[in-house]
Amino acid sequence: MKHLSTNQNNFDLIRFILAFIVFLYHVSVLTQHPGLSVIGKYLSAEIAVDSFFIVSGFLIFMSFENTLSIQKYFLKRLRRILPGYLAVILICSLGLFFISTYTFEDYFSFDWIKYTIVNAFTLNFIQHNLPGVFEGNYLSAVNGALWTIKVEVMFYLVVPVIVILFSKINKLAVMVIIYISAIAYSIGMIYLEGRTGNDLYLILERQIPGQLAFFISGAFLYYYLDEFRRHSKLILISGVILFIFSKMTGFYFLYPATLAILVIYSAMVLRYLGNWGKFGDFSFGIYIWHFPVIQVFVHFRLFESHLYFVFPSLILTVFIISYLSWHLIEKPFLSHHSHYREVEVSEAGH
Repeated sequence: MKHLSTNQNNFDLIRFILAFIVFLYHVSVLTQHPGLSVIGKYLSAEIAVDSFFIVSGFLIFMSFENTLSIQKYFLKRLRRILPGYLAVILICSLGLFFISTYTFEDYFSFDWIKYTIVNAFTLNFIQHNLPGVFEGNYLSAVNGALWTIKVEVMFYLVVPVIVILFSKINKLAVMVIIYISAIAYSIGMIYLEGRTGNDLYLILERQIPGQLAFFISGAFLYYYLDEFRRHSKLILISGVILFIFSKMTGFYFLYPATLAILVIYSAMVLRYLGNWGKFGDFSFGIYIWHFPVIQVFVHFRLFESHLYFVFPSLILTVFIISYLSWHLIEKPFLSHHSHYREVEVSEAGH
């Protein structure tokens, strides 16, 4: 079992950067502002989300292996993700009434109940919209970033099953089979979408069977971390070359594995870049809150003038909400043995 201390990895910084990339990308998409279009050209939300799944694969398998029971493992996972997630669903479903074009009776209708319930259970694809909310925006979805939470929860559920398979079958063989199967699933869905033109196949491709390729790539580097570190330079060079090759040629088979090499190298081999978890983990807050905040700014047409004032104001607003989400909603539910609580105690001791 491998434990990570705060002075030997860059995971907090990486997650912050990834969340910020997704945030900036959605600013470009949701505002449709010509001055911000360059963001979408140089930042990829797709790569950022895929990297999140790789980080999850590494850290969640580590969490499971270092937890004494399955019950405690699930409790830790629920404590970390559920309070913040439910808060953003409930606060948006209640608070956005004040900008809805519907009356009180029409807003708090069956559609409102349906949105709140299905989104609370991470079934966001069933209903993205609230009655009369963001109807004049480029997209009317309240929080289009939350689709990954469903996949993440499914990851939590399959980890114990995969670890049991490790004990029954060869560990390496299990991971290779999962990786190949996930790649085959994704390629199959993409092929069917191209042949039929039905976007449903792309939606299916984004679900857990396809995303397992990233998750298991992170898990693989967790279990073989010592070997990865011993040959890190050679693996990194090979990974960079093959990653570029996969993106240029569309050879998807190499993409999840080579991206995992880049992400985990940055987290576990690259020199320590500072304790970014000292004041808390704001990456989750940025991720779950940024979409509706951008939508509110767009609703009030704030980007139609004074871009160089509004854009920094948006960033500041998201950071403040993420800070409050962490301290008022997320952190209080963490156990006293949480990495972030231990960091605070350590810093206070200094």
